[in-house]
Amino acid sequence: MRLLASALAAFTALALTPATASTSAPLPDRYTIPGARAFPTGVAYEPRSGYFYVGSAQDGTLYRGHVRKPTVRVWSPSGQDGRSFTAGMTVDGEGRLYVNGGSTGTLRVYDTATGALLTTLHGAEGGFVNEVTVAVDGTAYVTDSFKPVLYRLTEDEGGRWKLERWLDVDASGIDWIDGQHNLNGIAAVGARYLLTVQSNTGKLWRIDRFTGQTTEVDLGGRALPNGDALVWRDGRLHVTQGNLYADPDTEPQVAVIEMNDDLTRGHFLNPLVPPRGFHHPAGAAITDHDRLLVVNSQYNRWAAGLPPETLPFTISSLPLE
Repeated sequence: MRLLASALAAFTALALTPATASTSAPLPDRYTIPGARAFPTGVAYEPRSGYFYVGSAQDGTLYRGHVRKPTVRVWSPSGQDGRSFTAGMTVDGEGRLYVNGGSTGTLRVYDTATGALLTTLHGAEGGFVNEVTVAVDGTAYVTDSFKPVLYRLTEDEGGRWKLERWLDVDASGIDWIDGQHNLNGIAAVGARYLLTVQSNTGKLWRIDRFTGQTTEVDLGGRALPNGDALVWRDGRLHVTQGNLYADPDTEPQVAVIEMNDDLTRGHFLNPLVPPRGFHHPAGAAITDHDRLLVVNSQYNRWAAGLPPETLPFTISSLPLE
């Protein structure tokens, strides 16, 4: 019996060793996305599972990866549920994945546990449904980069979804410029405020969720040109900055801004750039491992009708300071 107990203990220890090692092993510093024409865009992280989701501007494919595995796989193929393009995305506290459709003017919501499509909604005709954030009360807010409107998305107790034109951006005081990428990334901060960046002007705006009052954030004379995704963490705003218009003086980076308590002023800290650099950073998400996922979208190449500059497509994973 003593020999049997010793053998059983040894077997148990051996069986547990790989699992222990796998959870303590360093996380990858980047994740690879299959396909020579994927052109990934948004990314959303689900803390309860460790999975993250990525979409494709090329054909609307949705991919899923895990923070401990270096490659991602197709989760929902191109054309599924009518998807042909993806932009920003997020996962809410109930495990619903919000997927914006950019120039297709759509927003879809999926159940990440089953993959089921919960709803498809439509924005303004001719718009670009770009980025999405979910506030603490479950209300989602969505930017439209080509139409001067901010959408609000809610679900009632009967499971019916409603997308409404919540804020008239023209009337809010934001300097809207037709034909350009205007409002882009958006983040809900606390119970009351939204922050959103205007890509073409580089301005950052604070919006009161209860009154709609819109205030330009004082960035100390600096700006966020090509500002894309916004991610909030512990008083700091992280803003991806690509180079859609090929400005030779613009380095792709993630700007880090320390905000004051009422979100009216921001102070720039050192930006984040991985050792290999970025290739038009777009979507971003913070994991519960104190790391920032940033999609190397190469969207500037896609928008110009050019092939990717480098393969494979990747998602960078950077430690937060």
